[in-house]
Amino acid sequence: MHPDRLRIVIGLASALGLAVLLAQPKVKALEQRFGVTVLISAGVPFLVMGAVFSLDSVGILTPQVLVDLKPAFEFGLGWVGFVVGLHFDVRKLDALPASLGPVIVLESVVPMLTTAGLCAMALLGMGVPWERNAFARDALVLAACAAPSAPISMELWERRVGRKAARMIDEVTSIDEVAGLALLGVVAILFRPENVATRWSLPPSAWLLVTLGLGGVLGILTYVLLRGARNAAEELTLLLGAVALSAGVAGYLALSVPVVCAIAGALLANLPIRDLEGLKKTLLDVERPIYLIFLLVVGATWRPLEWQGWLLATAFVLARVAGKRLGAIWSKRVGPKELPSARMLAIALAPQSPSSIVLMVSAATLYHGYGPERVRWAINAVLIGGVLTEVVVRILEWRRRRTGVDLTPIPPTRVHAPEPPKPVANEAPIITTTPEGSA
Repeated sequence: MHPDRLRIVIGLASALGLAVLLAQPKVKALEQRFGVTVLISAGVPFLVMGAVFSLDSVGILTPQVLVDLKPAFEFGLGWVGFVVGLHFDVRKLDALPASLGPVIVLESVVPMLTTAGLCAMALLGMGVPWERNAFARDALVLAACAAPSAPISMELWERRVGRKAARMIDEVTSIDEVAGLALLGVVAILFRPENVATRWSLPPSAWLLVTLGLGGVLGILTYVLLRGARNAAEELTLLLGAVALSAGVAGYLALSVPVVCAIAGALLANLPIRDLEGLKKTLLDVERPIYLIFLLVVGATWRPLEWQGWLLATAFVLARVAGKRLGAIWSKRVGPKELPSARMLAIALAPQSPSSIVLMVSAATLYHGYGPERVRWAINAVLIGGVLTEVVVRILEWRRRRTGVDLTPIPPTRVHAPEPPKPVANEAPIITTTPEGSA
């Protein structure tokens, strides 16, 4: 084997082995214990590793290797899309309070609006030329990345706000990912790529029907395949094939891969499948190493020293955190009374979901690297924004503890029945008697 190819194989195999090692339950337990996301715990090292692998002196993730890895890259996008779609279970939504719906809308839409506005001004300030279609597309993609919040640690937040409030926050973080994917799907329909593999020329309404129809057909096909699985190994094999097919067809038609796969996953979650929880567990177990390898490839195009990326990241973080804060204030007014305070709700929803990076890179892949400089700046903004948001949240929590305001104000078992009075030592018992002769 050629030495260059041997170096590439060894480097990628080592990265895959490390990704599988960091996907162990003990690593996840440590993340939940400290309340950090996968981007902070394991994602940043893989980003740095990808940047090192892309150096000419190392020569592992060369431009040609990145082109060859595109099918595997799209497969990773499709897998994440399936995971997000499986969270959209209508039966579970029916069990939630009706007043939680406005909370989900506010915590998704308000950060989108603030991010689109402030990031658009930042792009203009950096000298990005005003092109109506391209400019609106970039702002909307950044807005879609601002909606998802990272999943919370149930154990940690149950101690802070109680079980019922923690469950509501967890549902909000599950569905706002769907809102981000929905906006990305709208962008893919309204702003079609110029050079695509297919020669279809359709109006936006037709592309909407193609997206929904393709996702529905692929979801039904996946359901039919999984019904024939006799054990977990066959289920995983069939699931790998279904995701590969879904991602490949969506990529060929120049549709958003995670959006189409999320539609298929949502349909799959609402069909009478035999072991839905087992299927979710399989998808989540495989998602983590796929996501880490995904970050490895993203790191090959990461340019953290470009000041434009830092400026756009600052605007992204400020707009997103402000949007989550405003959404929390308004949610407290219209949402269920069991919701925590607006400040606590904003702290819980401020950390950025790892799927935000998937949304951004999916858009860059869809438009074949439109404006390479703008792509790098936008990817840097989401990457750096995720890290900066975690730092901001930790500072806020530290300040609350420093000022004496505990993040665990009331334990879950705070209502107790009154205890009977204890007898006093050396005290004669009180005996009530009825006088003789009384009625």
